[in-house]
Amino acid sequence: MSRRLALPIILMLVVAMLLASCNTQTPTAAPAATPQAQAQPTTAPAQPTAAPTTADKVKAAFVYVAPAGDMGWTYEHDRGRKMLEAELGIETAFIENVPESADAERVIRDYAQKGYDIIFTTSFGYMDPTAAVAAEFPNTYFEHCSGYKVADNLSTYFGRMYQPRFLSGLVAGKMTKSNKIGYVAAFPIPEVIRGINAFTRGVRTANPNATVHVVWTSTWYDPALEREAAEGLLDTGCDIIAQHQDTTEPQKAAQERGALSIGYDSNMGEFVGDTVLTSPMWNWGPYYISRVKAIMDGTWKSEQYWGSMKEGVAVLAPFSPRVPEDVKALVKEYETKILAGTWDVFQGPFNGQGGQLAVPAGSALTDAEMLSFEWFVEGVVGEAPKQAPVAAGAAAEKPKVAFIYVGPTGDMGWTYAHDQGRLYLEKELGVETAYSELVAEGADSARVIRDYAQKGYDIIFATSFGYMDSVIEVAKEFPETVFEHCTGYMTAENAGIYDGRGYQGWYLAGMVAGKMTKKNVMGYIAPYPIPEVIRNMNAFALGARSVNPAATVHPVWINTWVDPVKEREAAQALLDLGADVIARESDSTEPDKLAEENGIYCIGYNAYQPDVAPKALLTAPVWNWGVYYKQAVQDVMNDTWTNAPIWWGLKEGLLSLAPIADFVPADVKTLVAQKQQEIVDGKFDVFVGPIKDNKGQERVAAGATMSDESKLAFDWLVEGVVGSIPQ
Repeated sequence: MSRRLALPIILMLVVAMLLASCNTQTPTAAPAATPQAQAQPTTAPAQPTAAPTTADKVKAAFVYVAPAGDMGWTYEHDRGRKMLEAELGIETAFIENVPESADAERVIRDYAQKGYDIIFTTSFGYMDPTAAVAAEFPNTYFEHCSGYKVADNLSTYFGRMYQPRFLSGLVAGKMTKSNKIGYVAAFPIPEVIRGINAFTRGVRTANPNATVHVVWTSTWYDPALEREAAEGLLDTGCDIIAQHQDTTEPQKAAQERGALSIGYDSNMGEFVGDTVLTSPMWNWGPYYISRVKAIMDGTWKSEQYWGSMKEGVAVLAPFSPRVPEDVKALVKEYETKILAGTWDVFQGPFNGQGGQLAVPAGSALTDAEMLSFEWFVEGVVGEAPKQAPVAAGAAAEKPKVAFIYVGPTGDMGWTYAHDQGRLYLEKELGVETAYSELVAEGADSARVIRDYAQKGYDIIFATSFGYMDSVIEVAKEFPETVFEHCTGYMTAENAGIYDGRGYQGWYLAGMVAGKMTKKNVMGYIAPYPIPEVIRNMNAFALGARSVNPAATVHPVWINTWVDPVKEREAAQALLDLGADVIARESDSTEPDKLAEENGIYCIGYNAYQPDVAPKALLTAPVWNWGVYYKQAVQDVMNDTWTNAPIWWGLKEGLLSLAPIADFVPADVKTLVAQKQQEIVDGKFDVFVGPIKDNKGQERVAAGATMSDESKLAFDWLVEGVVGSIPQ
């Protein structure tokens, strides 16, 4: 059912080539052409003669590619037919399930022979049959949906569905929790790709960390296959399903799995329920009424129509009660701009799928470019027929990127997490990377960093606090190289800093630990008495005591980031103290192993390693550094990089909480999930008062929230932490 495609006038040579290769059994994308400057009808000079002028003389016929009850594409066309009947009182007829083949020509000709005055053919594959019959019946009016061939008595019509697609993407981007959204797609043709891209633009506008995962079904109407594709996407972790198909099966599959969905064609919430958040939908009735009225008053002319939201052809269905008010407000903001004509979906700047700038600021895709889309925008996971273009001025060559690590890549901790980010960067952007591990914090780090700069690496990430002075030193020598330092505070014109709000994950992990401890004694292996470690330990204690006010946290300071022997010794000391949960901010998994061996619980850190201690590991705050590495490298490629400090958290996807163990009760998981969503939505901050220190003095008043500056300079322990900060 290759329909709903292109509308502009086609160059004669291109048409001839297309006709020579046309195969009506498979979807065919309309070639790119020069469209109208605006979404307004353009006219041909001639029109049929002997037009009927009164309602009792007009008979209208409709040819459908699917059943009228498909709850999608054909359902909306038939709803438009019924609106036409009710408004003008004319006689109408329809035939459903007409294949896009020679049989369509027979059906269309039969209606013309029976004296129907206007025939609407509602699928792209009917284009050639419609044109053939129109040539035989010059006094009959023909209207073809989504095609590009016109004649004196043949018009085409379609709508700018990409506009409500974008708005529905805003809803999905705001409401996904997994940041993975599934998209069941029909065929890789411009119409479908345009919709996917518009939807993804909306998703990423609302949530830059969300991705849209596409599965092609190579069919328009196949309920079983559509359901199967949706279920496959749900199996991969997608928690919202969108589609470019004709039935409600993907929506039903999502509902049955406790997920949400975005409909299409019609208001699918009416048929499935409130798990359908909204639906980009068609409203063909006004167009059908206007065209028959034009016959009645003698003003019908051949045209190519691409109506917009402003004309009401493509609209957004009402929201589900599940959609929050702030999400509705965001949609309204963009809808207002679209309707006013001050903004549209494919205005730059935005990147192609590979991360390079495709459309620069101040530019926008033309109608011809939108109607010939064959590439994906950034954020789409899937295959498109072509690679995205690279805008003039964007980096033509991909940069070389180097990483400096303080530990071994196999530490299963801090360095491991950074190296996973490096590998993610390679996979996502295809850039060349290199790394050095076990680089000491001191003069030797300056030598290693300088060596990478001398070898022509364009971006250098130094991933430990002790590299800060070395980064600033070398940055002065190589002003054309971009440097990024993790956890530091010194910047230069070509040197930025980045870190994550690890304390958010530690608070959530503390909630789990506080619920699972039986002795109310929890240990914490603390590397160094610096603000970062103190902040995380305090957050862990606050989380634990929020669900268990009797819980206490006992730190052991080891003065190293990674030392498996010391870490195990510290864990043993905490076990001897009576701790039945041991958390670690150190980098090896030795404490986790000891917990497993002794039948107590542990909280991991940096990366998720469930196989190390399957019966002990409750959860872990984990880093997703690749999210930032990809963004930083894209910014360099697009010449939009700045040295502005970055401090991302759960909301941006830089940090996440590892899956909570299966043996943790469901009510605990639910409680943690609710609090995590509050943090992501900005409704809760870990360090909101009242907060006392471990000597009983109030440090943060009730209702007050610590500033970022105060969090970054933490030098005191909260109530519930037993001990003191070493000097």
